[in-house]
Amino acid sequence: MWDCTLIKLMKEKGSTLVNPIYDWLDTDIWEYIREKDIKTNPLYSRGYDRVGCIGCPLAPYHRRQKEFADYPQYKTLYLNAFREMLKTRKEKGLKEIWKDEQEVFDWWIEEGKHNVKGQLSLFD
Repeated sequence: MWDCTLIKLMKEKGSTLVNPIYDWLDTDIWEYIREKDIKTNPLYSRGYDRVGCIGCPLAPYHRRQKEFADYPQYKTLYLNAFREMLKTRKEKGLKEIWKDEQEVFDWWIEEGKHNVKGQLSLFD
């Protein structure tokens, strides 16, 4: 877990870490950005509040849906990767739970997450 405070003594490294904006709100950050005329990633102006990998499994479902709707070529790349994964698994004789790359993709983005074959819950 990330330990963030304004000032943290890093005993193991013999240094001091200063986090000057650790308690800023999003509005504080955007106000500072506007005041200093700082260039930002254009995705922020398109409604994104986080930029990083497209289709990240740690992002909420609705965010992944938006990303793949905005950038359908990435869905194609995921499908290609999943097709190759399934091919490799078949060549290695591994037991398969997905019938095709679309089924893997649906599992990946949690489409119909309560009935995706192979998906377990904490209560299973």
